[in-house]
Amino acid sequence: MDGFDYMTYINHMENLPDKEKKLYYSVSEFIREGRDISTLKVSEISSRAGIGKGTTYGYFESKEELITKAVHYLLYEKVKTVLTITTQEDNFKNKFYKILDYIWDNKLDNTTLQSLARVLNDIRNNHSSNTDCTFGFVGINGKSSNIVETLLQGFLDQGFEEGAFTEKDFAYRKDVLCSQVVLFVFLIQEEAAYDKKEVEDFVYNGFVALLNLRK
Repeated sequence: MDGFDYMTYINHMENLPDKEKKLYYSVSEFIREGRDISTLKVSEISSRAGIGKGTTYGYFESKEELITKAVHYLLYEKVKTVLTITTQEDNFKNKFYKILDYIWDNKLDNTTLQSLARVLNDIRNNHSSNTDCTFGFVGINGKSSNIVETLLQGFLDQGFEEGAFTEKDFAYRKDVLCSQVVLFVFLIQEEAAYDKKEVEDFVYNGFVALLNLRK
């Protein structure tokens, strides 16, 4: 895709300094534990990572920048895992289910999701001019890289080529996929109310049905 240098982006993200990654994993651990990240202090994050507070401020100007970039990095790692699934030698349906399995196994509870959304929204509203979420990386022609677009294009093309659905328009396919994934994330918050196979079948069949509606 024009403006996207995928391999440069991957290389950049994979070669971040080890101490920087440790700080990101520290934030991840707090999130996994259900901690309200709005209450986190740089000293706590640094201590969990085994890094001095002064060293942390050598990488980040503020707690807001650290948390924003930590979430960016953690999302990158999840997307990388999904990308690995989509590049495996397997058919489209099996890949779709493996992705749902991964989301199921790595879900966060409602309280944590709400805390995360609230903090990121506050950061975006109050620190947008000072917090760079792109790690300073841009693709060819100065355009920001878009790993998700690249991932979805090949994945959805495979589904079309295998006859899983008839929809040709990529934008429409992508919107339907995103809506079904959001539905899946919503449903699995009520884990006790649904059988895993039942909810995965519901989401996949709904996705296929929606992409076979238009002629």
